[in-house]
Amino acid sequence: MSPPVNRPRRIEYLDLYRAIAIMAVVAIHATSTAVAHYPKNTFDHDLFYFWNTFFQFAVPAFLFLSSLVLFYNYNTKLSEKGWIIYFYKKRMFYIFVPYVAWSLIYFVINKLAVGKEPFADSTQFVKQLALGTAHTHLYFFLIILQFYIVFPWILYLTKRPWFRKYMPLYFIAGQALFYILNLKFDFGRTGSLLPSYLIVIGFGAWMGLNFEWLMKKMMRLRYVLLVALISGAAISMYASGFIKTNLIEWPLVMYTVLFTVRNVFTLSACLVLLVLSEKVGTRERRSEYKVSRFTDSLGTVAFGIFLIHPLVLMVWRHELTDDFTRHFGLGIVLSYIAALLFSWLCAMALRRLKWGWVLIGR
Repeated sequence: MSPPVNRPRRIEYLDLYRAIAIMAVVAIHATSTAVAHYPKNTFDHDLFYFWNTFFQFAVPAFLFLSSLVLFYNYNTKLSEKGWIIYFYKKRMFYIFVPYVAWSLIYFVINKLAVGKEPFADSTQFVKQLALGTAHTHLYFFLIILQFYIVFPWILYLTKRPWFRKYMPLYFIAGQALFYILNLKFDFGRTGSLLPSYLIVIGFGAWMGLNFEWLMKKMMRLRYVLLVALISGAAISMYASGFIKTNLIEWPLVMYTVLFTVRNVFTLSACLVLLVLSEKVGTRERRSEYKVSRFTDSLGTVAFGIFLIHPLVLMVWRHELTDDFTRHFGLGIVLSYIAALLFSWLCAMALRRLKWGWVLIGR
């Protein structure tokens, strides 16, 4: 009988992290219509623009967390036989199958919505599947699948002292290089390409490999992180136009500033969210801060909510938008609540079914 393998302890407050991140994702999609609907330089436009733009940290936050959890859990498994096969079977299978299922669902719905035969052009579906364009949110799956493909090889590199010691710097350099190359060659759809997120993935990996030590560091630096988040968000939202206008004669400087500011915002948001989850979501603090079982369940089925909520928004906008024309802002808020709650209920129901993983993974 083989000796038991030491397993890292479960980080109990990560469900709260996932819950906040998925609420931000739903908010982005719910408020996007309002940003396009209201005239610029009006209070309503500025209000919804602020929240829509601020919550843009949500997808990087999920990638940061995925990296953290994978490196945290698999760091001790390199010596186990067959771990890489198990990893690919579990991660790729339970991600890829729901991705294909929902790509097909959204493809059919979008075709029917414009009065076209869904299966008349199978080539188009295959193309959308390959590009993650069957619906607006499905590009995320291409990123996560790319990450799963390269993860084992990055994990092997972390055993090399020259890589592990300066790991965050390698990821920063990798994303910067990709950014420069994209300016020159314009790869297109860079939001679906893994190199666009190397910084948050790299820092997530670093956190996963040095979790206890780095959490103590972040708790001491939490106010610095908060200042970085607020300033990064403010510059990203309101000063990017000024930067482009005044530095247009020095494009390299302009792009460097925008690159830096954007990544300061997204990375600090990930770290602040992790600190907040630890401060509020640990077992001894849960009753003090009134963290409920609802937020835990939101985090548990966040993947399912991510997949389902755009369908709820599609139905809402098709059936109920006219009823809220006179109170459009109220309709946006209610669409957010409906999308979050109905997708949560559906995900919880599917989780209880034996075949539910086909639609919401595991």
